[in-house]
Amino acid sequence: MVRAIDVQSSILQTSVTEKVQQIQQQHADMQQRYFQLKLSEEDRLAREKIREFEEAQKTKLRRKEERQDRQSDAGQQTLHGAPAADDPDEDPDQGAHVNIKV
Repeated sequence: MVRAIDVQSSILQTSVTEKVQQIQQQHADMQQRYFQLKLSEEDRLAREKIREFEEAQKTKLRRKEERQDRQSDAGQQTLHGAPAADDPDEDPDQGAHVNIKV
């Protein structure tokens, strides 16, 4: 059997219980929003890294093509007897293999 005091205290606690339940639901929504924002930020950073990598690859390819063009131009000029028009600061042996014995 239910006593009148138990019912009265249960009724008084319902508003507190409702508030706790609302806070828990809002907290779950906040966590979900925070998680979504975090994932979208990580996705944006990943896309940016990919874009930077692609740009770096394009730059490397462009430099390689320019270097090959310069080498082919220098080879054609030496075939015709004309000296290559390199900068005096540029060493033709730069980047060549170095034999070091320790």
